[in-house]
Amino acid sequence: MNRKEVLLLSIGVFLTVICWLIADIYHASTEDKIKSRITFPEVYQYKISKDLLETLKNKTE
Repeated sequence: MNRKEVLLLSIGVFLTVICWLIADIYHASTEDKIKSRITFPEVYQYKISKDLLETLKNKTE
């Protein structure tokens, strides 16, 4: 390979890398930053009544 071929190959690689970087920056800037907010499930305080336990106990007998 002579110097001219190496120069053309180097320029081609350089332009490819520059185009790739520009495309990546464009993609990052147009992408939604947060697609949806995370919602945590609500924790309920359940109370078990003695009547309910007695009813279930009677059903199993």
